Amino acid sequence: MNQELIDDLKQFIAATVSQATANMATKDDISNMATKDDIARLERKVDDGFAGIGEAIEQIHDQNAETDRRLTQLEQRAA
Repeated sequence: MNQELIDDLKQFIAATVSQATANMATKDDISNMATKDDIARLERKVDDGFAGIGEAIEQIHDQNAETDRRLTQLEQRAA
């Protein structure tokens, strides 16, 4: 084999390896991935957020019930 063929073979191998590894994760990709603890912490925050929304809806429901009760009393007085 002459040097030109060796250089072509090196280039071919480098290109093949590059294509084969192009979709693999790098160390930076892996270090930026969420851990199980990160996901658990996020799930707790979401659960807490939904609990807060549920409480707000409950308060609105109670306020609406009170408003309906007062409106019914006013209607009865007017009649």
